[in-house]
Amino acid sequence: RRGILGIESAIVMIPFVVVAAALAFVVLNAGFGTTQKSKTTISEGLASATGAVEVAGIVTGNNRVSDNPERIEFYSIPIKLASGANAVNLQKELTAIRYFSNTIAYDNIYVGTARNNTIASYSDELSMLNDVKTDCTYDPDATSGLIYNGSTFTPPTKTCAIIWWSNSVINNDILDGGEVAVLTIVYKTADKPAQLDKITAELVLAGASVLTVERVVPTITTTVVNMG
Repeated sequence: RRGILGIESAIVMIPFVVVAAALAFVVLNAGFGTTQKSKTTISEGLASATGAVEVAGIVTGNNRVSDNPERIEFYSIPIKLASGANAVNLQKELTAIRYFSNTIAYDNIYVGTARNNTIASYSDELSMLNDVKTDCTYDPDATSGLIYNGSTFTPPTKTCAIIWWSNSVINNDILDGGEVAVLTIVYKTADKPAQLDKITAELVLAGASVLTVERVVPTITTTVVNMG
């Protein structure tokens, strides 16, 4: 009788053991899934933190107007994709450019790219500014109201940032591998920095880290100023 009772007890316990094992499997599987999601999130975060773009050369300032003291009218930062980074969309809707100096701070001065279906790139800043009006709108067909008209530089009515291509492979708003784009910041008269002023531009890309470029304006003795 004792043997029979033992067998009956064992039979009764079998469902509980099966249920417990199933629950343990579910818990372990959920834990593995969470761990994998965490690893994926961390990997994506690290990829973002490495930065999508980087400075591709010397940052240069431009002193076109006689001031006392001398000041920078605009400056340019060449950029390219960082090693291993995917193409970056530089459309106005997906990009922001913050700007800070000793005396001013702007949350977003980006007005978009300087290109259209027929114009893919420019040789320098002045040729690009020849297609930008003083209200910072890009208009290659305009013949008046331009920041630069081929001989005279006129400051814009607001400080703005424009991205253009010095080396374009595919004519669109996307920065691809092998291309070099240039971020140019043009100042309204009241915002122009003088020597020893600290200026900072932050290029904020959708889903990527922020590229921060900080410079101190050196002594201005030439039209083109090497800012390192």
